[in-house]
Amino acid sequence: MNEQNDKNEISSQRKGLYYTGLVLVVIGIMMFMSTFVLSMMNPFGGNPFMNAVIGMIMIMIGNVLMAVGRRGLAGSGIILDPNQAREDLKPYSKQAGGMINDALEEVDVIQNIKDDSQTIKIRCRNCKGLNDENARYCNHCGKEL
Repeated sequence: MNEQNDKNEISSQRKGLYYTGLVLVVIGIMMFMSTFVLSMMNPFGGNPFMNAVIGMIMIMIGNVLMAVGRRGLAGSGIILDPNQAREDLKPYSKQAGGMINDALEEVDVIQNIKDDSQTIKIRCRNCKGLNDENARYCNHCGKEL
């Protein structure tokens, strides 16, 4: 049971990789935006556009790290292994299935279908008693149906 829960959870290494990528993206955005602030403060000197280039590179690297952390190496498409991709994406598959089940529980029609356990009854020709559809003999009089 505990081993199965471990497979349904995202490992701490992948979480760390995801958050590292997130930090790189945030720093990259700040460096990219600083280009505009620096160009307004010092319009005649230096080359503030190098910050924009470095920031964009950091954003791209951060996004790749986040994708690998989120989906794993095979799930993100870096390693082409369908079986490993299925394992890497298992937490998300479980989550999607759980969300679908939660949504279906909210639908009244589905609940009515689940609650209505309809059984077909057959009326006996002799005593007019109701019997299950798969019964060969009447439960009331014993005659063959």
